[in-house]
Amino acid sequence: MAPLYLVRPYPARTLAFALTVSLLALSACAGASMERVDPSADDDVGGTLIDSADVIAATESAAKDLAGVLLASERNDIVVAFATIKNESIQPFNTALLTDRMRNTLVRQTSPRVKYLAREQIDEIIREREGKRTGVYAGKELKALLGADYLLTGRINSLSKRYEGDRSDYFQLNFQLVDAEDSVIVWSDAYEFKKVGDAGVIYQ
Repeated sequence: MAPLYLVRPYPARTLAFALTVSLLALSACAGASMERVDPSADDDVGGTLIDSADVIAATESAAKDLAGVLLASERNDIVVAFATIKNESIQPFNTALLTDRMRNTLVRQTSPRVKYLAREQIDEIIREREGKRTGVYAGKELKALLGADYLLTGRINSLSKRYEGDRSDYFQLNFQLVDAEDSVIVWSDAYEFKKVGDAGVIYQ
């Protein structure tokens, strides 16, 4: 005859606690809703300011045009530095999104005929150079820092209107290649758009 085991019922408080823990665990596994979407397409959130689709469209157009201009030159030693793109629009915006995307495309399409300077890392570069020159680090080759022939810069402008719950925003994303010796603008391009929508959309 099989042995009998005495099963004691759990108190109601213990059962409630166990049920709560189980529900929390299931909620954690489920997570928040998320859908991966195409960054070059408009999303369902709406809004009238700069979004990822505008960044991609503007930088792809400008980089393609500028790459053609640079490669059409007879020179094979052009040096370009990326200057700050000024944001004079109403929208808080990290302009490095524009600079980085253009840099990636230009380096891929025009190197090694065109050289690009990493001016954002100049402090780290100078420290590394000093370390090699003072014997802290071994250096195979000592080079002079290159100066730029051209500066790639730009500016964001905007014009906005609001009425009751509606708003419209017009933006210009301007890019320029400027001669670093005489300040002459040797190339310029602009991407512009206007959006009309709900004024209640929040931007961060």
